[in-house]
Amino acid sequence: MTEPSQPRPDDVRRSVHQTLVHHFIDWGMVRAHIVKRTGLARQETHIARDQHSFLINLKGRARSGEDFVEGRSIGFTPRRPGSVVFVPAHREWKGWDEGDAIGSYLFVSVDTTFINQCIDSRHLVGLKPAIGFRDVMIEHSLQRIATELNNPDPISVSMAKSQAVQLFVQLLRRNGVGLEPVKGGLSPHNLKRINAMIESRPANPPSVDELIGESGVSRRHFFRAFKQSTGKTPHSYVLRQQLKFAADLLRATDLPATEIALECGFSSSSHFTVAFKQAFGAAPSQFRKR
Repeated sequence: MTEPSQPRPDDVRRSVHQTLVHHFIDWGMVRAHIVKRTGLARQETHIARDQHSFLINLKGRARSGEDFVEGRSIGFTPRRPGSVVFVPAHREWKGWDEGDAIGSYLFVSVDTTFINQCIDSRHLVGLKPAIGFRDVMIEHSLQRIATELNNPDPISVSMAKSQAVQLFVQLLRRNGVGLEPVKGGLSPHNLKRINAMIESRPANPPSVDELIGESGVSRRHFFRAFKQSTGKTPHSYVLRQQLKFAADLLRATDLPATEIALECGFSSSSHFTVAFKQAFGAAPSQFRKR
């Protein structure tokens, strides 16, 4: 294990803090850093590298701030645990944010040569910076890399590389790059819009009518095409996304289960507990302990 020359944690997120703990590992083609801080004030961010970069909030919320991509202001979206930032190689993101006094994040960089060997580089050209988005599959892969960082063994490098490839596969699917729609199903563009709507409203999940309106197809066609594309009914799909979001909060925060239930759009903690146990085979409290 050798320390990479870049990035130092304060090169990624310069801030005023009382304590800082930096844990890192370099697998060659994939590098990962976990940074934990207390006593946070304003944080300044600047990423402009020759490698692809991912940043995920593990703990702590950013409530206000501003983001700039290639020098252009794109406003600011409040970020909670699980929010992801992706900055392609040779692109620039700058910004600042203010939020919770205690926070941590995972920074992952992926070598461009490695990922070009795994995925057709013509598809990767279309990827753009994405700031503060939610995606269950991407979050899961980054969490897996964090797990390997915290518990490394001789085959951690293989796991890190495989998760890095999955990150880009999901990014391409989110953007509909190089993909053809499933015959009879919804187009990648419509699926992307529907997923974005679901992810942006965890506490107030969209109704089926809202999803139909977002897709722009008839009600009859929507139900058939949605099942064809996802393998689930709209209701079960939205419920599954709510539960995945709840699982992320249980892993990454100390919020009580009752508050998580409300954050994820459940009308009561009992309803949340029953649905969660059916999906994951354990009650929320048991899941958190594991």
